[in-house]
Amino acid sequence: MSKEHLNVDLSGKTAIVTGGSRGIGKAISLALARAGANIVIAARSEEEPPSLPGTIYKTAEEIKVLGGKALPVRCDVTIAGEVESMVGKAVSTYGAIDILVNNAGVLHGATFLETEISDFDNIWRLNVWGVFLCTRAVLPIMIQRKSGSIVNITSGLADSTHPGNSAYSASKAGLNRMMLKLAAEVAEYNIAVNLLNPGMVGSPGMISRVPADVADSLPPTSIVEPPAVWLAAQDAASYTGKICEVKTFGSEWP
Repeated sequence: MSKEHLNVDLSGKTAIVTGGSRGIGKAISLALARAGANIVIAARSEEEPPSLPGTIYKTAEEIKVLGGKALPVRCDVTIAGEVESMVGKAVSTYGAIDILVNNAGVLHGATFLETEISDFDNIWRLNVWGVFLCTRAVLPIMIQRKSGSIVNITSGLADSTHPGNSAYSASKAGLNRMMLKLAAEVAEYNIAVNLLNPGMVGSPGMISRVPADVADSLPPTSIVEPPAVWLAAQDAASYTGKICEVKTFGSEWP
């Protein structure tokens, strides 16, 4: 892929990034801002927990330092009223929504029998229900404008048969199918819907779950930035209905 092909201009666009206070979500927020987009950072993190650095306000401040525009909004993506309020604030501030990055989610490594009912409920509410609510809230706006891009962060574990990660893998498989179906449903409105698999990267959540030697070998979250920005710039006429891997960006796709 040529360098020019990677030079995406999102000036004047507005993007919502869920889970944008840290990790992959923060990296994508900063990258979209550098490409010119206004960023709505939607997450629950107003205060910094001891083990996981980052808040919606810190991400917003970093974007403003870059010269970009950012709106931090405290939002639990599993609560319909909070999602609708967040989207309303985004529209009242920036006028429209052009991009939605469904990044908020939760990891879970337990086997089937180790998974508590409460764990299963939490995983599905964040990884599937929350995506449904956010997407459902922005679609009428995109449909009216006949334009938009929805990028969903998925995982290769959706296709895994290895022991462990049972409920998490199922949630990502459900996410994939829901969004591939949606891509076909909204193509007539020129809305792109794609899924991006970052693989294992050095996000705070991942680092806290793996041995130190493994954590040291993980690529930085910035590896997700170029493919995420490129997908954010697409519409149904250019690229939609795909499950993409970060590691093959520029070689096997687009």
